This record gives sequence, C-alpha cells and structure tokens, in this order.
Amino acid sequence: MNLETYVLIGIVASILLLLRIFRASAEEKEYKRKLKESLEDEFIIDPETGAKLTLEEAESGHWIDHNNEYRPVPEIEIKKLYSKEDKDAERALNYLKKSNDYKKHDLSEKDVQLLESSKILGQYDKWLYSNVFHIEYCDGTVFLPEVYLLSYSGSYSPEKSYDYNESQILFWIRLDTDFGHYYLREKTGAEAFFDSIKVDDDLILANYESFTVKKTMNMLRLQHLVTKFEGQPKLEIEFMGNNLFVKNLKYINTKDLMRIEKVIKDCLNI
Repeated sequence: MNLETYVLIGIVASILLLLRIFRASAEEKEYKRKLKESLEDEFIIDPETGAKLTLEEAESGHWIDHNNEYRPVPEIEIKKLYSKEDKDAERALNYLKKSNDYKKHDLSEKDVQLLESSKILGQYDKWLYSNVFHIEYCDGTVFLPEVYLLSYSGSYSPEKSYDYNESQILFWIRLDTDFGHYYLREKTGAEAFFDSIKVDDDLILANYESFTVKKTMNMLRLQHLVTKFEGQPKLEIEFMGNNLFVKNLKYINTKDLMRIEKVIKDCLNI
C-alpha cells in the first residue's frame, strides 16, 4: 500500500474512534440524567416538617431545614399516598401548617409529665407525640399523640406486642378557672341503660359518661362549658385543674380536626 492508503486508513480509524467516544459520552450522559431523575423521585417526606429528603439524607439523620415553621406537604405528593386515610391525614396537618392560628411548638418535660398524669393519655400503655403547634388565639397546644394498647403474645410469654396504635388529635387549652378533675367518654350500652333509670353523673352530657376525680367549686360554669360538646360523638374530654383536654378516637382526619377546633372556639367565645 502506498502512503496515501495508510493516511486514509488512519483518518477512517480516527473517525470511528471519535464516533465511539462521542457515542459513549452521549450514552453516559443520558444514563446519568435518568439516574438523577430516578433518585430525585425517591424521596421521603418528613411527617413533622414536610421537608422532602433524599434517601441519603434520611438515612444519615442530618439535614438542614432553613424554615422555622412546619412545611406543608404539596398536594401533588399527597395524591401519591396509597390510602384515602393517609391523604386526609396529611391534608389535616396541612391545615394546621398553613394557618396563622397555629405555630410550630414543642412540649417541655413539665408538659409531658402533666399529660402523663391525665386520664386521657395515662390510660394507654404507651404514647408518643409529634407535630406540636401552639394555638395563637388562646393559651393552648394541639398535637398528634400516637397511642398504644398493649397485649401479650401467649399465656406465659413476657414478650410484648401492641394490639392497637394510632396517631390521633389532641387539643390542650389552659383555662382561667380551676374546674377540679372530670373525665368524660362515650357511654357503653350498659351505662346508657342504667343512666336511663337513674342519672348519677356530676356532669351531664347526652351519650357521655362522666367520671369525677376531684369536685369543683365552679360546677355551674363547668356544666355550661360541657354543653358546648353536645352532639359531638366519639371524643374524650377531660377537665383537670385549669386544663381542658379534648381528643378524638380515630386516625387524624380533617373532619375531627375542624369540629374540635369549632367547639374549642365556642368554649372560648371566639
């Protein structure tokens, strides 16, 4: 072969090599692009702050949130949740996060001790809390208690398991009067029957059984407050000193949140 042939072969080989490099580079870029999109779609939403975290951030437990308030979860992300109940729970939380009436807060050790001494939470084998808000229109707090009821696996096994646990809604209002200590819950069928024969409760509220722990000197005013809960089913209500606790009995949802808020404002004449 002459020199021209060698030069031509060299040129062709160089072109083929460059095409291969460019093709590899383009494929690599496309792969990285798709990988980036995939990773960006794999996130975890922090249930307290609404922050969208990568898997790496979530596993490390360290990330920076520059927002001092809880951040609402975008509706587009809520729609991706599996169950109707989870979607409604996030929307209920978003209501609190977006409202000027509720601000990010936390419970002090003293607060937790007081809650431990209440009937409304003390009846459970275990409870945790999250999403704590200060109520701006009164001296109050609203948060999500996650309550647990305990069972034992087997007759003699000390191994613990929980039959029931659920995140609910609890409003805690500090009032200006000592109302003693009273706990109210919905009546059982037997209680409703016996109360139809003879009412022996200190506090009277249709469909609710009242338990007196400590009597108050302000019974007339307390009875007036209790009537604000008339027609509101499936709640637990507790007056303890100057504290009013109101909790629902099911997974956090918008309907319960709104109706408890309405009753609380009615009690406070807001």
